[in-house]
Amino acid sequence: MELKVPPVIVFLCFGSIMYLLDLVLPIGYFDFFGRLMLAKFLVGIGMVIALLALLQFRLAKTTVDPTKPDKAQSLVVSGVFKFSRNPMYLALLLILLALGIFLGNAFNTLVAAGFVAYM
Repeated sequence: MELKVPPVIVFLCFGSIMYLLDLVLPIGYFDFFGRLMLAKFLVGIGMVIALLALLQFRLAKTTVDPTKPDKAQSLVVSGVFKFSRNPMYLALLLILLALGIFLGNAFNTLVAAGFVAYM
């Protein structure tokens, strides 16, 4: 399958959908002790994973742009890539889940699942 839309744009679109869903859908709200701390933790983990993946790409001297696979110089299989086939998408998912928890709308988990299905 050819990737036509850059993942960051897809991520921003799904994040916007989550925000709009929170504005227009008054049902499905949840709150629990530590909700904001959990959201911050997930963002932090997502950012660490993304930065480690970017570092591995730089060390391998290959491209990070998935829309241009012909520019890839090598296949990265070390570092965070030992644990996840695509840690950058995992990082984006964690940040989307953090946004859903921050907004406190249970329906946002469906949007995050849609992100995974699309990617």
